[in-house]
Parts: sequence; C-alpha cells; structure tokens
Amino acid sequence: MKHILKTALLAASLLTAADANATSTVVDFEGIFDWDLVNGYGGLSGWESMAGQVSSYSEFEAHGPALGENRLHTRAGELTFDQGPVIFEGLYYNYWGSDTDVSFSLFYQGQRVYSELLDAENQPLDIYWLASGYAGLVDKIQFHGQSSDGFIVDNLTYSSAPVPLPGAIWLFGSGLVGLMLRCRQSRGG
Repeated sequence: MKHILKTALLAASLLTAADANATSTVVDFEGIFDWDLVNGYGGLSGWESMAGQVSSYSEFEAHGPALGENRLHTRAGELTFDQGPVIFEGLYYNYWGSDTDVSFSLFYQGQRVYSELLDAENQPLDIYWLASGYAGLVDKIQFHGQSSDGFIVDNLTYSSAPVPLPGAIWLFGSGLVGLMLRCRQSRGG
C-alpha cells in the first residue's frame, strides 16, 4: 500500500510541475504620470501607439481609487508582450464617447486568435473587469475605437505561459512509476 501511495504522489507532482513556472503580472500604472510610459513598462511595448495619458482617478470621481491612484486614458493602439507569448486574462476598462465600434483583438504569431466587439452603449457606468474571453497564448493585443473621448484601462493582467516539462523528465517519471509497479508485482502484493 505504501508503494501505491508513493507512486500516486510522484505522478501527481510530475503532472502539476508544468504549471509551477506560470506567474501573473498586473500593469497598474502606479508611479507613472502624464506621458511617461516607455516600452518595457509592465513587460509591454507599443505604448506610443496608444497615444495615451496616465492620470489620477481624482480627475474622474466616477472611477473610484480602489484600483490605485492612476489609470491610462487612451484611444486605440497595439501592445506586444515582451517576454513572448502570454495568457491575457483581462483588464479593468470603461469607455465613453460616440463611437460604437469599439473592440479588442488578440494575436499569436501574426494570426488573430480572438476578437470581441464591446458594447459601449450598455456597459456599466463605472470601471469594470473585462475578462479576455480567450485562454490561449497571445503575443499582441490591439485596441480599436477612434472616438475623441476614448477609454480608460487599469490593472491589465496577464500570466506567463507555463513552461512544459522536457520529454526526458516525463520519460524518467514514467519509467520510475513502471519500475515501482514491477517491483511491487514481483514481491507478490
């Protein structure tokens, strides 16, 4: 019975080890003011394409400071994830203006893998969590919408892609499990 328990624990540890390397990043714009966004901030590049301005929530009382002091006020643009493909989880978001053709698209290796049209007319009045709606790998995100009023973004959240275990570890682990089972069988129980 002890050998079965050891085998089960070994197999469980090998199966969960692949997700151990995934880390979450939250881009919150704290410590950034006005036009000070530079490529690399938050692990993203392309901030200049967003034509945005980081400003304090106190300028817009309807968007309370529960998420921190700062947020990005922008229109449209494209951001790339500097550390390779990631899993884009979502962001806090709110849009205002007259343009109703507002959306975002996710890309992986030059191919659009997901796109969502946002309902600018029926969204909540306050900033709200906008989940990405896509759980696969992405390396670029595009925001679409050209209203002069734009939208706000805060706490853009993404996770690094889990690093798969090399085949040699799986081979070693399965061989070890097989060896333990064979040893148990040769002992007769």
